[in-house]
Amino acid sequence: MKTKVIVALTNDIVQRYYKNEIQPFLDHVDEKVLWYGPAKGQFLSGKQAILDAWAGERHSLSFSLGNVRLDHISSHNSYCEVMMSFPVTTHYPDGGSITMDQIIHITWCERKTEDTKAKVPRMLVVHISDLYQKHKSDNIYPVHLNEVYNDRLPVPEPGTPLHFRGMDSSDLYLLSNTIMWVESTTYGRHSILHTIDGDFQASAPTTALEKEHPGLLIRCHECYLVNPRYIVTIKRFSVTLINGKTLPIPEKKYTAFKKAVYGKWIERTKQDPKQ
Repeated sequence: MKTKVIVALTNDIVQRYYKNEIQPFLDHVDEKVLWYGPAKGQFLSGKQAILDAWAGERHSLSFSLGNVRLDHISSHNSYCEVMMSFPVTTHYPDGGSITMDQIIHITWCERKTEDTKAKVPRMLVVHISDLYQKHKSDNIYPVHLNEVYNDRLPVPEPGTPLHFRGMDSSDLYLLSNTIMWVESTTYGRHSILHTIDGDFQASAPTTALEKEHPGLLIRCHECYLVNPRYIVTIKRFSVTLINGKTLPIPEKKYTAFKKAVYGKWIERTKQDPKQ
C-alpha cells in the first residue's frame, strides 16, 4: 500500500466525518470490520452492523477539530497502521461545548473488488480511544455528553489546516490560526512550531516555512517567525506575544518588522472588524 495515499485518505475521511459527512467512512469500512467506539461498551463487528447503527442515528451536534497529528507504520505491502490524534470539540444546540482529546487507530488492508478485481483500501479495525463515560441514552454520538461532563473547555480557534512533515516522519495538519511562533532548531535545518495546542517539530527550516506561508508568518529574527495575531506589544527591540513569550528583533530589522505587522493588523481588521 502507498503509505502517503493512505495517510491522506485517513485524514480526509476523519475530517469529513466530523463535518457530519459520514458516507466516505461507510464506503471504506471492510465487510469484516471491527469498530471500537470512544464510549465504554461501544463495539460493532461487521460492515452491516455499522450500517445499521448509523442508519438509526439522529443528532443535532456539530464538531470542530484542532491540530491533527498522523503517525503510520507499514508492516506489509497489503496492510498499513495509522494513528491519528487531535482535540475535538462537540457543539450542542443549547450553545454549550466540550473539548476532549481523541486518538483514532485505523488498520488498513487491501481488498479486491468483485467487478474489476482491482485492489482498494478498506478499514479493517477502527479503534477510537480515550474512553469517556457513556450516557445511558447514547448509541454512537455523544448527544448527552454535556450531561455527563459539565466542565466546558475552550473551543479550538478555527483556521485553515496546513500540512507539515514532522521530524519523526509524522504528518501534521495544524490550523493556521493556532500557530503562535516558529523557532529554528538544529542549526537552522529544522523548526519547532509553537501552537496554542502545544509544540510540534517540523522537518522544514524556517526559511522554507516563511516562503510557503508569507501571509501567516513574519520573520522578526534570524531564528524566529511570528504570527501577528498573537502579538501584544512591539518595542525596541523585542516583540511580546499573548502568552508572555518575548522574541528579539534586530535593530536593523525593527522598522521593517513593525511596519509589516501593522500592515497585517490593518488587513485583518478590514476582513473582520470585530477583531
